[in-house]
This record gives sequence, structure tokens and C-alpha cells, in this order.
Amino acid sequence: MPFLQLIRWKNLLIVAMTQILVRYSLIFDTPQHGVKHFTLLVVTTLLIAAGGYIINDYFDVKIDRINKPHKVWIGKTISRRSALLVHQLFSAAGILLAFLIGWKAVLINVLSVWLLWFYASGFKKKPFIGNFVVALLTALVIAEIALVYDPSNRLIYMYAVFAFFINLIREIIKDMEDMKGDEAHGAKTIPILYGIHKTKELLYALMGIFLISMFFFMYKVEDLKIRIFSAVLLGLWLFLLRAITKADRKSHFSMLSYLCKWIILLGMLTLPLFQIN
Repeated sequence: MPFLQLIRWKNLLIVAMTQILVRYSLIFDTPQHGVKHFTLLVVTTLLIAAGGYIINDYFDVKIDRINKPHKVWIGKTISRRSALLVHQLFSAAGILLAFLIGWKAVLINVLSVWLLWFYASGFKKKPFIGNFVVALLTALVIAEIALVYDPSNRLIYMYAVFAFFINLIREIIKDMEDMKGDEAHGAKTIPILYGIHKTKELLYALMGIFLISMFFFMYKVEDLKIRIFSAVLLGLWLFLLRAITKADRKSHFSMLSYLCKWIILLGMLTLPLFQIN
């Protein structure tokens, strides 16, 4: 169980489900390669992601002892050396198996491993760049399906943009939640440098950009069911916006982070609607 918690098995399950839903909901023409080829792509993504979670916790042991002491596994039930070795094995396997998929998958996986290492070792302690990297990697999980199977598929890129914005906002909210531990270990996140008020102003700007893009998406899509689901997401987005204005303590920011997860989940549930035609 500690190892499964370390690699965030629930998050990995969501990653796999996301790629499966995107592939079978938004790729309308049968790709040249079959199920085995796609399964391999999902497996490589999960290996890279699991390795990323491990290296992130490897570098964050001291901070996590303050922010979330009940979720620290490395150095307790799992040794630091073992954690680093498994990270290297997972990352190497994810890159090597990608050669069986194609050069695009190889480049994406190499880039992902590189970004995950530098994020864990330093980027996450810098203002905005760490948040941006996590959001970019999340968007790549979706965009990779289009890049490998259908590079001209705009719908997949739209969902990748949705994933980018919601995860960027969630990462900034998590920085507000984890200010105590981050500040104690020299992190220079946006809330630490500029305070909660300025950080909220940045969130309002990002949410405004997302709302504009969502309205544009609803205008372009003519299907009634998809518009209804988009309207539900917009309602949740406005609820999140209102909740952010009132949040001023760690428990509030934790609740906002979970709300972002629910918005992500509902966004995934809209994917099968594109099969109706």
C-alpha cells in the first residue's frame, strides 16, 4: 500500500481513463495501428507519470513532513535509494517502450522525464514556472493522442487546453494551501512572494481567459447535449470563482483543490458525447 500511495495509483487510473476516453471518443477514423499499439502508449504514459510522482516525493520529503506528514512514505517504509532506483527504472522503461510507438512518443516521453526531474528538483520552488510545467505535462497526456494518431484533430487540442487551465489553477491553489511548508524550506512560490490577494488576482485573470475560451467552444459546437454539459462545467467554474473570493485559510484552499478535481472529472465525462454522431 505505501508503494501504491507513492505512485498515486488513483491518479494513474484517471490518466489511463482519460487517454482511453480521448482515443475512443474523439478519434473518429480508425488509426493505422490497433489496440496493442495504443495500449503500449498508455503503459508508457503511466510509467513516466509514476516515475514523476516518485521523484517529486523524493525531493519533497522535508516539505511534506510539514504540509502532509501522514502521506510521507520515502524514508519511512520505502528507502530513498529504492525510490530513486524505481524512478529511474520506470522512466527508462517509458522511454525505451516509446520507440515501439514512434519518434513522436519518444520525444514526448523524453521531454516529460526531463521536465518532471527539473520540476521536482527546483522548478516547483520558483514562481509560476512549476505550476506551468505541471499544467503542460497534464495537457500533454491528452494532446499526445492527437500528435500520435490524428495531428489535425482540433477537439483533442481543445480538451488539452481545458486540462491545461484547470490544472494550472489547481496548482496555484495548492501553493496557497502549502505555504507554511514551502516557505519553511525556501520555496519562492507566487503566494509566498506576492501574498494571497495578488495570487487571487492572477487566478481571476486565468479563469477569465478560460471562460472566454469555453464560451467560444460552446458557440462553435452545435450539439445540444454538449452545450448542456459545457454549461454545467461553466456553472462549476463560476462556483469555484466565488469560492476563491471567500477562501482565506488552508482548509478552504484544500476544498478548492478537490473542487478542481471534480471539474476535471466532469470534463472527462463529456468526452463520450462526441460519439453521438
